[in-house]
Amino acid sequence: MDPIRFLTGEPALQIGKSLVVADLHLGIEREFYQSGIKFPSQTEKIAKRMDGLIKETKAERLVILGDVKHKVPGISIQEMREVPEFLNHLSEKAKVDIVAGNHDGGLEKFAPPQVRIHPGSGFALDGIYFSHGHAWPGGEFLSCSHIIIGHQHPFIEFRDRLGYRFREPVWVRGALDRDRLKERYKEIPGKLPELVIMPAFNELSGGAAINLRMDAESVRNFIGPVMKAADEKKLRIYLLDGTYLGSLPDLKKKL
Repeated sequence: MDPIRFLTGEPALQIGKSLVVADLHLGIEREFYQSGIKFPSQTEKIAKRMDGLIKETKAERLVILGDVKHKVPGISIQEMREVPEFLNHLSEKAKVDIVAGNHDGGLEKFAPPQVRIHPGSGFALDGIYFSHGHAWPGGEFLSCSHIIIGHQHPFIEFRDRLGYRFREPVWVRGALDRDRLKERYKEIPGKLPELVIMPAFNELSGGAAINLRMDAESVRNFIGPVMKAADEKKLRIYLLDGTYLGSLPDLKKKL
């Protein structure tokens, strides 16, 4: 039985009593503002979405797979003001665990003490391994049934006959490549964990169209070591409403 429940229409999943999300990028509006584009802060809106999902799933734990804040390097004034309040609010609803992402430098200095921040390599919980995806996971992930990561912000690009294009966030599920893992880890078990790649929770954070053909080994163009260890031929793509689009190689052929 699959221990993972994907929440229909949301870039979030449930595992037992845990709600899992990735890539919040709080404070990204500041970057848009510096480019001449004005967006109001999305932090309160994201908090309300989280509240609704925690209530819907009756989650007792919230696991955030990295990139809670956006600015890198450093911390913006907006993040310094909004992120502690955001995390304080959520910690009143559920226990909060954060895997540090590549945008989370300095987060531990102003996160509330009741929020646990794990290293970027990730951590295991109830046989599932959680990691952001920008760093190699600890070797114990190999004994888990699944490894769940963010970082990639996966999208699929659609094109019509007139050349118009649009993108939709997607879930990616699939297998890891045993030979690529051998380059990093000494002992590889007979059965490898299944890879699950989460869409970004923040709708403004953008992403990569993973079905664009780049070269003969395009999986190596994905960001992060975990993605580069994926077996591209066995990656399956799903829309947020659960629609199965096909394998990644098949989607590339349709472009």
